[in-house]
Amino acid sequence: MSFLYGWAMVLAVSAIVPIVLHFRKRQTARRVSFPALRYLTRAEDARSRSLVASDVLLLAVRIGLILALALAAAGPLLGRGGARDHPPTDVALIIDNSASVGRLTENGFLFDDLVSRAREALEVASPEDRIWLFPSVGDPLATGVSRAQAIEALATLQITDGAADLVQIVARASATLPADGERRREVQLVSDLQAAGLTTHIEYEGDTAPIIAYVPPPPVEANAALAALELTGGTTVPSGIGHGVTVRTELKGGKELSPGETVTDADIRIDVDGRVVGASRAPWGASSTLGLPELDIGSHVGQVEVSAGGSRADDIRYFSIRVVSPPTIDFEGPEDSFIRIGIQTLIQAGRLGSNPHASIVVLEGDAPQGSSWLGVSTLILVPPSDPIDLPAFNQRLSVLGVDIQAHVDPGHGDLGFEESTATFSLSGVRVRSRYLLRSGGGAANVDTTLLTNEDGEPWLVRKKQGERLILLVASPLTSEAIDLPAHPTMIPFLEALLVYWSHLSSWPPSDFEAGSTVPLPRWVNEIVAPDGSTRPVVKGTVYTPSMAGVYTAHGVNPDGAYRETQFAVNVPAMEIDPTPLPRADLASIFPGRTVFTAGPKGDSWTTTVFRARRGRDITIGLLVITLALVAIELFLATPGRSGKSTRDGETSQARSESRSGASS
Repeated sequence: MSFLYGWAMVLAVSAIVPIVLHFRKRQTARRVSFPALRYLTRAEDARSRSLVASDVLLLAVRIGLILALALAAAGPLLGRGGARDHPPTDVALIIDNSASVGRLTENGFLFDDLVSRAREALEVASPEDRIWLFPSVGDPLATGVSRAQAIEALATLQITDGAADLVQIVARASATLPADGERRREVQLVSDLQAAGLTTHIEYEGDTAPIIAYVPPPPVEANAALAALELTGGTTVPSGIGHGVTVRTELKGGKELSPGETVTDADIRIDVDGRVVGASRAPWGASSTLGLPELDIGSHVGQVEVSAGGSRADDIRYFSIRVVSPPTIDFEGPEDSFIRIGIQTLIQAGRLGSNPHASIVVLEGDAPQGSSWLGVSTLILVPPSDPIDLPAFNQRLSVLGVDIQAHVDPGHGDLGFEESTATFSLSGVRVRSRYLLRSGGGAANVDTTLLTNEDGEPWLVRKKQGERLILLVASPLTSEAIDLPAHPTMIPFLEALLVYWSHLSSWPPSDFEAGSTVPLPRWVNEIVAPDGSTRPVVKGTVYTPSMAGVYTAHGVNPDGAYRETQFAVNVPAMEIDPTPLPRADLASIFPGRTVFTAGPKGDSWTTTVFRARRGRDITIGLLVITLALVAIELFLATPGRSGKSTRDGETSQARSESRSGASS
């Protein structure tokens, strides 16, 4: 047997107290023989023997009660030995290094606390133990090494900006441990136990390795964070067009506000290329749009920062933006077309360029098939208003290699649009005539559906066909077919169609999250991280960034031309809420596994590790025995038990009377 709190055995010394008290009560009186009392001698002797036995039993019960209480306080465990004396064990030690552990606590950074707990666990490992060291984000630091090697590897662990799926990493760690029947297996989880990282459930088939989890102190304040960032015009925008950044703030994981208590608004600042270009103040939890100044053609990097609170990593979100020359447009269609008028308006405003060798060609209706648009990168096709011309339109689609055909749908009625992510609103715009877009397999074979009618039918689709991008509209853009030509949304719609949905479809489409995979273009052969470090990459592979910031991708096109682009990486949105999973719910996340927990309101970390390794705790059994002994002691010591006081009183009275008679 071993003890968690061996010092408590000092209490066992108090077992001598009942013994001392018992003997102090024994008083030897001078015996005087009276003839009148001789008839009582035999009865008194029998009664005395009974009382002596009862007193000895009571003494034994009291001694046993004190000893049982001392043993229970010492935390007895079946087994023997100390913290280092345990069976050879294979330990999978998981240390959380996700962004959420970067928050401040009363004793400093939580990450430093977790590393200290992990070091404590390693220091009680025996020479026969083998250690597997897993960060929650990243590759294993050590596999099957000794205590000293694991401590050395732990010193290299760094916090990241990524998110942790703790259930997945526990499953991965468990599967890594060898299935050796001669050695004990255990998983130690040193984490903030963020509820957002403990959402999935995995069945551990036949795996009974216990889980020992450290429960850190809860957050003392809400975490103030930037939850989202969106460039209103995308990551690539033409010059001369106003654009901005929309951000949303959050307060997560804090205490409930008292009645009348308020929280100050969030102070938001935006930087571009190292200089402050805007600032705003908005209530926490609200969205705010900050405009960007006119930027020169080229690449620019920026960041949005919110007033700090809780974790610092999620107070900043990064972005990259590439400003290009306005796209050049060529239009082929009727002279009185609303599309032609809208394009001319955008050209006059400097938002589009006109060039016979345009990068984007718009074909409306039955425009004749020419050679000027055969080599362009983007084609936009608008169907004819007269269904008679529909076969020619479908023939054009076939020539282009597009597996989509337009079919007459005269009975659809009056329809609006589903809500879209576009920066303009299509509310109030009604569609009275459209074509059904169908592929050979039935539904439209498209890469992206950009706009949809109320009945779910695609109205604007985009498809990549070889090196060409094709956009297809389901309705003629005439006043008879749709309200759009006479609606204020016409110009913003054309701008989105010609700029953001067609010309600017180049990589990267948006920013990325730390820890997620970034699909790289085939021309990329080197990545420069925000800290200046470089990493070569194999063409056509993916890249997994671990830190937030702006990355630069270098490479060479197949034609030998050098290329460079940038992309932003930010802290995952799930990391902004530090709320931990309640300790009582932890066992349900790992069904079929024994889960031990340690934390500020329970046993210490090393105590819990020791308890898990030494086996069954018999403290509860000893407490039950203690309560039983208390009940027995009360019974034995209670006056009037089994007529004791009555008989004792009668004997005493008779003895007194006899003594009085003899003296007289």
